[in-house]
Amino acid sequence: MLMTFTPSFIFVLLLVPFAAVHADPVSIIDRRVIFKHTHTDAKASDNSSGYNLGPSVAVLPDGRVMAVWFSAPSEGAASQRIMQAFSSDQGRTWGVASVLQDFEGRPDFDPVLLVAGKETFLFFSSFDPQLDIYVRRSHDSGVSWSEPQKLNQPNHTTRSNGIQLTTGELLVPLHRRGTKAGGVMKSSDGGTTWKRFGQVANPEGQGGEPTVAEMPSGAVHMLLRTKDGQLWRSISRDKGETWSAAEKTGLTATSSASHLLRTRSGTLIVTHNPGPVPLRFPLHLRLSRDEGITWSEPILLADRPTNTPGWSICYPTLTELPDGTLLAIWAQVKSTSTELYGDIHSAWITRKE
Repeated sequence: MLMTFTPSFIFVLLLVPFAAVHADPVSIIDRRVIFKHTHTDAKASDNSSGYNLGPSVAVLPDGRVMAVWFSAPSEGAASQRIMQAFSSDQGRTWGVASVLQDFEGRPDFDPVLLVAGKETFLFFSSFDPQLDIYVRRSHDSGVSWSEPQKLNQPNHTTRSNGIQLTTGELLVPLHRRGTKAGGVMKSSDGGTTWKRFGQVANPEGQGGEPTVAEMPSGAVHMLLRTKDGQLWRSISRDKGETWSAAEKTGLTATSSASHLLRTRSGTLIVTHNPGPVPLRFPLHLRLSRDEGITWSEPILLADRPTNTPGWSICYPTLTELPDGTLLAIWAQVKSTSTELYGDIHSAWITRKE
């Protein structure tokens, strides 16, 4: 039975666990491996791309799809660099991966993309010697890039894709190192300058790897990673400059990144690991047609390939293709005492409105 809520009741409902609704008709199709590990021994001298994590994906101004991620023998290695791959057929096939960003002798990581008009932005993090965020820009859909520019956000890093608001302003989520204090960088001049807003966390001070989406109402929603088995939420009603106190969404989650996307039709989609902590499998997808007040039942996007220890199916990211199909990519990681590797996987998601 459908229920009609008064505005005051909606406000109360936001503060209590979600009410599940029937799942939208969704099909997960055409699974692919974008990049496969080159080695399983993190200590091998010839291992340059065995461990791959933290992907991001976007549709470029020229219509191609671009994926980026960081790659190394093991996470945090000095040789860690950012890789790129392109698809000219909406993610059905991918070209050979290549190195996009590599500060020699120090790790580059957490790449995210933002496409605004004819411009593409790459944000990433590195140490020099302190952790900071950098940006590179492309005017030709990733054919050439500007030199890295430090954004002077010490001890902060990015994780989830940036968005362009209906006002034309740009938002890029970021958080303080250590799963603490989520916020955004905002630009009102097309990406020339950036200012940080927000220090959102749960009562325990956790609020990492935020992901944001602008709703049809104009509100901007943020979801946050915590360590208490829940996804937390904050809302901005002034285009990212102030944020409400963090509150539980009612969605269970392990301590890992999630991704939030609003489709062109207004549907809100989240992908996340449901937990319990510390498990990073399976990977679920949920939909909301009421700006996150209620969510569909979970839809399985991906799971570990074998029922053996050491698997993580994690760090999802989504983009909407021109025909309304969604393209999801994530990392499939194996970590045991004898082997360490990670691959970048993808799948199409079709749905009926």
